[in-house]
Amino acid sequence: MTVVKMMKQLKQAFLSILMVLGVIGSVVLVSKISFAITRLAQNNEQQIPETKPPLPTKYSDNSNKLDSELKLKTQDDVTKLLGNRKIKEIKFLKWKDAKPPKEDNPNIDGNRKVWKVTADYVGGIEFDSGRCKSNAKLTQVLDAETGDNLMLEVRCPKGSFESDHPKPTPEELRILENSR
Repeated sequence: MTVVKMMKQLKQAFLSILMVLGVIGSVVLVSKISFAITRLAQNNEQQIPETKPPLPTKYSDNSNKLDSELKLKTQDDVTKLLGNRKIKEIKFLKWKDAKPPKEDNPNIDGNRKVWKVTADYVGGIEFDSGRCKSNAKLTQVLDAETGDNLMLEVRCPKGSFESDHPKPTPEELRILENSR
């Protein structure tokens, strides 16, 4: 065999080896890429939180109900429910228009029909935690369909509020001061 023939055969063998290595490398590369894609898909599936539909509101939208279907149909119905109060104003509204601007209650739909009642208590009013001695302003929102109380707010001028809780002792005041 001549050197030239041997070189040709060696060259062919080398090219064949290179081709086999190229095919093996391609197979390995494709399998690594598909493995990486599979892992990425599995990770993405695990990272997606399960979403649940929102819970229904306790007081859902009743704006499509006729007023005749409501428990509190008229202002007279509201005044009968509230009893002998010094009512200043009664308005028939939707919850979104009756609630205070910062009030956010997910249990009440904004389109819920309500009655907003305002009353002045010049002589004061008592409530759970104390009393307002004079000039109390009460705002109450009642659900028109059920008559439930959705909101009650008592405003008391500065210096007019008295608490049912006893005043703190000097020792309690000292402890409070030292805890700050």
